[in-house]
Amino acid sequence: MSSYKLPSELISMIIDYLHDDAPTLKTCALVSRDWVAPSRFHLLHSIHLCQNGVDEFLSLCDSPLSTIQRANTHLFQVSTLLYVFGMPEDQQFYHSPALDRLLTWRSSDGQRALATVLSRLRILALDWIGWWTLSQSAKENLAEFEFLRELRTWNVEFESWVQFSALLGSFPKLEVLTVSGGHFRRREGASNVEDPSVAMTLPPRLHTISMENLDDRGIAVIDALLPCHSLRIFHFHVIQFSDFGFACGAAIGKLLASAGPSLEVFSAQVQAAGSLIGGINMNARFQLVDFTKNTRLQRISLDIEEDELVLPFLQRLTNTTIHSEPFVPTLQSLEIKYLPRLSINWETLDVLLQHPYFSALSELKYTVVAFFGETDVVGQPGYLVEKVNEGSDAHKTMLKKVEEFGARLPLCRARGILRPEECYHWLERFSPDDDSDRGTNDNAGGTPFAW
Repeated sequence: MSSYKLPSELISMIIDYLHDDAPTLKTCALVSRDWVAPSRFHLLHSIHLCQNGVDEFLSLCDSPLSTIQRANTHLFQVSTLLYVFGMPEDQQFYHSPALDRLLTWRSSDGQRALATVLSRLRILALDWIGWWTLSQSAKENLAEFEFLRELRTWNVEFESWVQFSALLGSFPKLEVLTVSGGHFRRREGASNVEDPSVAMTLPPRLHTISMENLDDRGIAVIDALLPCHSLRIFHFHVIQFSDFGFACGAAIGKLLASAGPSLEVFSAQVQAAGSLIGGINMNARFQLVDFTKNTRLQRISLDIEEDELVLPFLQRLTNTTIHSEPFVPTLQSLEIKYLPRLSINWETLDVLLQHPYFSALSELKYTVVAFFGETDVVGQPGYLVEKVNEGSDAHKTMLKKVEEFGARLPLCRARGILRPEECYHWLERFSPDDDSDRGTNDNAGGTPFAW
């Protein structure tokens, strides 16, 4: 049968073509030994393990026939969120020993550990982990993932900022950090950057930080990242800028200031019930996030539906020129997702965007929404469409909305920087009497812009 053996290059081409077809890849892995490794390269590119699958996974790793080590796994995710019936309460969720067992495991011959099985791991994702469940040896073994470049944590609890600092210190080549939820159990554990005895050193290559689902308990996590001189990309998502807004805004402001000129990309998503929450003005919180020391910003993205935040935010950007002599404009892209539905003074915005700070701006991006029905997608399968039929009523409505909104910013339109993103919503998902998503958008003395 050797005369019928395919060249390895051809096998790789066949399997690479099937990279997103898991059932077929599983069949390919059964063809012959030569097909196993390239098939599993795609099948095991990402592994998501819950606490009830640890025993089976470790047994597979311990098998002499195991090919996981040859799979070049790129992402490994460990979750203890899953409720396992019959498991003692003190071993559920945050208290699960699953991660400790994985990190302290050794093969029967003593030659392999998790880090050798996943020797090319680039991304480690940890969900619902209580850091107190890890033994000292497990924490030390984290450093064995020498190729790790990205860490993602979701609802991971630390007893203090010291544990969080030690985790980051385990990965000296870390470049990307995403923290969603999670907090320190001891409030006094937050770092005090003024106290040299608690100073920490972040991985020197850490250039991207994303803070998701921030609330009052997550503020200390931001404090623990100070200072970060290598920060180039920063994103934060606040569920509500209310009672903890001052502390959150101040923490983010300090983080951005520590980055200085290295910061290139900033994006923010702020969700709130209104500009005044419990009598507290949101702008008073948001204004603590300023960019006076970030003189080389290239892209800004704002996912904000609050009318009172956008103009003051943009006006504060122009203050950067005061601290930069000579000033060199660097901002190339500005995205304000909900811009058309905001109620602001469009003339003021149009003039403001002609300020020298925005002179290098090549695109102002925003989303324009129109609704469509069956008659607008005749001949297309289903209703999950990105574009309606050209010439349909929905298409004509979209063109009209794009034109009407462009007329609100004549100076920006003359520069050719307006970049509307067309977004179509299925009409029957909304009640005819519900204008919450369609609404009207009145500015000071302007013409209503219908949605």
